[in-house]
Amino acid sequence: MDGFDLLQYLSENALTISLASTRIAIVFIILPLFTSELIPALVRNAIFLSMAIMIVVIQPSLDLKAIHTAAWLILFIKEAIVGLTIGVLFGVYLWAFETAGQIIDNQIGTSIAQVQDPLTGSQTTLIGSFLARLANYIFVTAGGLLLLNGVLFESYLIWPIESGLPNLKTTGVSVLGSEFYYYFKLTLLIASPMLVVILLIDSMMGLVNRYAQQFNVFFLSMSLKMLAAIIMLFITITSLIQLLITELHKHAEEAPSILQKLYGG
Repeated sequence: MDGFDLLQYLSENALTISLASTRIAIVFIILPLFTSELIPALVRNAIFLSMAIMIVVIQPSLDLKAIHTAAWLILFIKEAIVGLTIGVLFGVYLWAFETAGQIIDNQIGTSIAQVQDPLTGSQTTLIGSFLARLANYIFVTAGGLLLLNGVLFESYLIWPIESGLPNLKTTGVSVLGSEFYYYFKLTLLIASPMLVVILLIDSMMGLVNRYAQQFNVFFLSMSLKMLAAIIMLFITITSLIQLLITELHKHAEEAPSILQKLYGG
């Protein structure tokens, strides 16, 4: 295929390529790794379109004349729903780490000192920003993008481009609830070591305030809790990295079956 044939093929299948890129774009936009602050829009769009062209080539060709306007709208909505679901399944790890850091900062009292997160462009806390960046870096180095691409391409076997809206099964509601439960459980699991130490320091400072009221317990406790949280963070950082890698690979293997249970093939 020469350059002219390639341009002709792309022009004839422009709408189909746009349809295929919808699912891909939604998946990656949800993840903090592909924000406009981190990756230029031109580069992101080039990645989405190149992957969409691969999908269109390996998928059965669509009869464009047989698809009316309402059907095209339904297909685009379906692609957005499927992409949103896959993005949430993989984004739960990154969100759990950042949420755990924000909870820790809130308990320490340093949540008022928010910083600009270059990955998301939003305001976040100090430990929340650190854990969010750590999760993103480990996600990439542990092969998270490869696992995500594998699940994304496999989703086209479950729901081809020409398929209609997926039917939400009754069991899908419980699966969706279990994902939210998993998110909160992972958040608590990450934050619990630091929260226990902070609780002990708060209890100790309460006794100090009771019997030595001349001390400024508020600022003293904030410094102690921040120091203790940093020490505990360095102690548990290896376990946190291993936890992310283990859960990432485990969840990636279960993702196709989760999608089947959620919507049905």
